[in-house]
Order: sequence, then structure tokens, then C-alpha cells
Amino acid sequence: MNITGKVESRQVSENSEIIVVTSKKDIEEKFRQCLKNHELPDYLLYTGARGTKNWMELDRAETFPVARQLKTLLERNLESIMRFIPTGMSFVSVGVGDGEKEKIVLEALVRKNLAENPTSGKVSISYYPIDINGEFVDLALEKVENLPVGKKGIVGFIEDMATLKKNWRLPVLFCILGNTFCNYEPEFILQLVRENLEQEDLFFFDANLLPTEDQEVRAARKSILGAYSSRENALFNMYPLLQYGMVPEDFDFELSLANVKSRIGGVYRTRKNLYILKDTELAIGAETISFRKGDVIRMGFTYKYTYDQITAFLDICGFDILKAFLSEDRTNAIILAKKRM
Repeated sequence: MNITGKVESRQVSENSEIIVVTSKKDIEEKFRQCLKNHELPDYLLYTGARGTKNWMELDRAETFPVARQLKTLLERNLESIMRFIPTGMSFVSVGVGDGEKEKIVLEALVRKNLAENPTSGKVSISYYPIDINGEFVDLALEKVENLPVGKKGIVGFIEDMATLKKNWRLPVLFCILGNTFCNYEPEFILQLVRENLEQEDLFFFDANLLPTEDQEVRAARKSILGAYSSRENALFNMYPLLQYGMVPEDFDFELSLANVKSRIGGVYRTRKNLYILKDTELAIGAETISFRKGDVIRMGFTYKYTYDQITAFLDICGFDILKAFLSEDRTNAIILAKKRM
């Protein structure tokens, strides 16, 4: 991100602390620069107290079941997943959100580690919840406050992974959960992860998928467009502008699902734009940013792969799959992988 300033830390409790790699000031500056360039990346939707509240409301909405479906798949396969994760591994999770899915994994890791030494009451692992929203990191730490592990929350971007990894104890189970993996260019995120994982580390992520049969794909595309263009998701995407005084009538939210070229062939990716319908000005800090009727603000994206496409990207980027878990309809997957040496 190239916006990281001075790294700060604060003690939360006797057994946990938070490292701030990216501050609120850094985020506000990035927000200003993006809007001046008519851009609004998805990570800016999750920041601040309002971003926390909005995401949690969207996650509960019936029209947007993506994260809930992946959490269900995790819970159903948890014990099987644990068989493939050695004891003594620290737990790193990027884009932790409210930390509910991470709590599920961490509790299982604790049970497995305690089973090897049941009289100690302690385990030699640590938990590192990471998010650009410090409030999410606080929530994630609160959820596991009573677990007998070391805890160090980190506020920062995954793009700063080389800096982030200085704070965790190896080896690590490195996780990107909640479909966050699909919000990055595939080869970029896989190369970034591979460059920063050590030989004994494991990579664990999930993804909401497209099925493989043509008829099922058509139905899935309709479902995806319905979820991502729902009123609840549209308002979530608009919120950064709404908090500075704009109203929904000031712009249109447009979402489409396009087939784009990649090294493995065509893959689907959402496209999101906000169309400005009237001249307006936003005061952000000491700066005023102007928009004119007809301006377009480009937003983030989400890839929608088939399972075979994800495995193809993992292969060309140097990862071997240790175990994969698919939902019965093949629309959700959890994958445990290791970088190829």
C-alpha cells in the first residue's frame, strides 16, 4: 500500500497486545487519494466504526449468504481439517473481521495441542488476527480472551506482509477466510503469500465458487448477481460516501459479472461502479473533493472461480494442495495448501 507510517503498539491485556502498522490517519489519507482518482477500493468499505457495523449487518442479511455458507462448511469439516495441521503452529488470519470463524479454528487448535500435554493447561501457540480496521482486531481478540494462547493483533494491509510477519512466531497456519482471497488478483495474492511463507508454514483459505456444469453456472451467476446487487450490498458499497453527506439519490450503483482473460483461460469477475448523478463536494479532513454529474467511481471486484480454476492457479504459482473440502453443490471450498519447494 505504501502508506505505512510509524509502527506503534499497545497492550490490551496481560496476555494480548495490538501492533498498529497502518493507522487511522494512513487510511484517511488513502481514502482521500483514492477518491481524487475516482476510485473506491473495497478495503475502504470496512474501515472505522461504521464500517464494522455495516459489514456485520450485511453478513447477517438473508440476501448476502456468502460468508455464512463458508463458515458452515468450516464447521462441518473442522475435525477433518485439524488432522492435517501439526501441533505447535501459530495461527495468522488476515481480514479477520469480527473473528468468529477464527475463534472456531483456534478453539480446535487448542484442543488438539492440549491433547498432547493435557496436564499443562497451556499450549505453545500464538494467535495473530490481522485487519485494516482496528475495531475488528479488538473484537477478534475479545472473542478468544479466555483461550490459553499468546495473542497479538495487528492492524495493517496484507500487502505489507513482509513487515507483518516480523511480529509472528513460526511456523504459522496462514489463513485468508471469508472469501477475502477472491477480492485480489489471483497471481498477485498467491505470489505475495508464497514469498512470505517459510518451508514449514501452511496456507489455509476459502472461496465461494462457480459450479462446473453450464446449467448450474447460469443459475449460480443469477444468484451471484442477486446477492451482490442487493439493496443491502449496494448500501454497504455506498457507505463511505454516505458518511460524508451524500445520499443514495446522488449516485447509481452498478454491478456486473464479466468473463476476463487470465493465464488459465477465462474467469468471472464482478465489476462495480458508482455513477455520480449530480454535482457535489465532499469535505474530507481539511480537503474538499469535487465530483461532477457523469463522473464514475471505480470500485473493487470479486473473482468467481470454479474449483478447477483455483487449483490451476495454485499449481502455476507453486502451491501443492494438502487437502480440499467442497460443499455438495461445489459452490464453496476450503483449501489447505503448502508452497512447493
